[in-house]
Amino acid sequence: MNYIKIDLGITNTYLLHLKNGYMLIDTGYSSNYDSFVKGLKKNNIDISQIKYLFITQYHDDHAGFAAKLKEEFNIPLIVQKTSVSLLSKGDSDGQEIEFPITKRVGFIFGLFSKFHNDFKYPPVIINEEDIIIDGDDKNVLRSLGIPADIIFTPGHTCDSMSILCDDGVAFVGDACMNFLKFLGANYRPIYYTSLEKMYSSIERLISLGAKTIVPAHGKEYDVSKLIDMLRKKRSIKY
Repeated sequence: MNYIKIDLGITNTYLLHLKNGYMLIDTGYSSNYDSFVKGLKKNNIDISQIKYLFITQYHDDHAGFAAKLKEEFNIPLIVQKTSVSLLSKGDSDGQEIEFPITKRVGFIFGLFSKFHNDFKYPPVIINEEDIIIDGDDKNVLRSLGIPADIIFTPGHTCDSMSILCDDGVAFVGDACMNFLKFLGANYRPIYYTSLEKMYSSIERLISLGAKTIVPAHGKEYDVSKLIDMLRKKRSIKY
């Protein structure tokens, strides 16, 4: 799977080739818009070439300027059914009870939240032009020219979904990360809403053939990193 990565600092967004343009995966924070446009220009891409926006989850670092793309450029969205009401609130704070993956992560993000205390973004209102996914889906992306399935991967949030390409490249949003490993995150989401669902989603991606993990936070990495993590944390043999 050939893809274009646009690094927005803490968050990565990705562009996948379609038959007649691109599909964007996530947006980053609202404040990342100008950096995103610069990233497009660097790759000789115009916003008009983006035909769909795939949102992996409702948090502000994934849907920050989704409303802008939808309202100003008429870009339809692909979202999970459970994302619809959450996106309409335009706020990723307080919608679910979240737990840090380690105490060290909790301490550091307790400090971070003092500086980043506004988790709001322009509300995203879903309409008939958008595509709503209910759980897994094996047809929508293929109809757009992307050889991939949509996999429902809750655990970090209740609405998380990933893209698993036929060649094993997996765009996972925050279902897995490569971020703050020195705090013990160990390729896991730094926060979770359900520990059991989080691990089950990771295990499922592996069982379905994921080979290269492409996260929203951090660099791409081989699935063997996740397998090693599961062996240590879950005593699972592969």
